[in-house]
Amino acid sequence: MISFAPTEEQRLVCDIAAEFATKTLAPAARAADESRRFPEDLLDSVWRFGLVANLADDPAALSQQPTLTNVQALERLAEGDAAAATAIAGPLGFVKALAEQGSQRQKEKWLSSFAGDAFRAATVAHCDARDAAPASARLTASGYEISARKALVPFAARCDVFLVTAQCEGRTEAYIIPRDTPGVAVAPAIPTLGLRALEMAEVSFGNVVLPHNARLGEERGCDVARILDSARAALGAIMTGLASSVFKYTLPYTQERVVHGEPIARKQSVAFKLSDMHIEIDAMRWMTWKAADEIDKGCSARRSAALARRYCASRVMTIADEGVQMFGGHGFVRDMPLEMWLRNARALSVLDGMVGA
Repeated sequence: MISFAPTEEQRLVCDIAAEFATKTLAPAARAADESRRFPEDLLDSVWRFGLVANLADDPAALSQQPTLTNVQALERLAEGDAAAATAIAGPLGFVKALAEQGSQRQKEKWLSSFAGDAFRAATVAHCDARDAAPASARLTASGYEISARKALVPFAARCDVFLVTAQCEGRTEAYIIPRDTPGVAVAPAIPTLGLRALEMAEVSFGNVVLPHNARLGEERGCDVARILDSARAALGAIMTGLASSVFKYTLPYTQERVVHGEPIARKQSVAFKLSDMHIEIDAMRWMTWKAADEIDKGCSARRSAALARRYCASRVMTIADEGVQMFGGHGFVRDMPLEMWLRNARALSVLDGMVGA
């Protein structure tokens, strides 16, 4: 029997995350979406939650903060605001990859700057065929020359460093690229349908020249698949949290909304949809947790993580749309969060390889 029963520590983390999401993130979500910007104090408060800073301060904390714990926390945070959860998942992906697979020199150079109390942006940029072109790296006498372009990078203008995956001599590697490296260009932020407070923009790396020690792990290299699996598990968790918030908001309404003498929740067409939403959210959660568990055990999670992300992307859109439909015309009104959740669900479904857990 497969069981992912949370440990006492994981339950405590989830309880704290849920309270923070309810009291701090959810009330601020609409204003951040409307202004297309997070207040600095809100980002700092999310940072002080500790998912990133704990790993940056002590890489040995990986054993106390495994992927499964991180995805459970991200799910709870996303119930308050999926955009805020995505904001913290970006630097989490970078820091975790560095803590797990970076060389000692790379850890000493970069991790300490993420250990403070103030939000700091960073991201994993996995450039593939869905971008302008797959990223490529060429080995030179002095290091590497990289060409890549990544669209929809959260907080691109605020990132001091990027972890870029690229093909080099038939193998995919990851490279640490500081923002001030010649050839790195960040375009202006573009308006997006959802996750609007993340100030997404395109980043291009035009024939960027890097030293040999820019490769993650230096001489030994790194396991890029593990980084991407972690990113997909994180996205699955965030989408599960968003779907859960839709269900928790919709269920009480259907029990109180009376049409033709009875609550609409008693009508078969509505009851079956609510039941399907509950089943699908559980499936999203278990698929995500299974992928996270495989990552923590050192197994290949390529299949599980890819399936979790794909299933969650499909189901979160269905659940968000059903939520809007159950509220009728009220679901389209901006006084309620449903239309924002629907837009965020669509935006999450196209992200890949830029966050982590």
